[in-house]
Amino acid sequence: MNKRAAALGAVLLWTFLFTAFQAFAGETKNTTWQIISDVDEILKNNPMPAGEKSQMIKLAEDDTVTVYLIRMLEGASLGPHFHKTHDEIEYVIRGTGKLLVEGKWVDMKPGTFHFNPFMHAHGSRNTGKEPLVVLIMFTPAMKETDRHFLGQ
Repeated sequence: MNKRAAALGAVLLWTFLFTAFQAFAGETKNTTWQIISDVDEILKNNPMPAGEKSQMIKLAEDDTVTVYLIRMLEGASLGPHFHKTHDEIEYVIRGTGKLLVEGKWVDMKPGTFHFNPFMHAHGSRNTGKEPLVVLIMFTPAMKETDRHFLGQ
């Protein structure tokens, strides 16, 4: 792992573990204050929108990082894409799926950690019977959408 990836991973893991996270419907917590919550409570307080198969719940944001909790129902997927200006870290909390890394679909399960540097294509899909729940962090903070699908 190169020094940049290791440093970014350490910073974002620290942000996750020590700054923690909290989400209320439609509200993002200011990360200048320490906050903590439970994944089950976050999911309960943010029900899946009717007719949707996936959901991004913003948990925290400041100028350096944006943190989301992602929920993907059975069969949901996000096609191959890249971010032009954002590095991304994904950590699987529950469920199983496939993750596109270096052009290959690999298994992901609870405990899987993925660092994806900007300009590298990746994608995901839920291959299990239960929701896939993933903590995702972008740096710098993702104030505007930076998702570019391949072939478009």
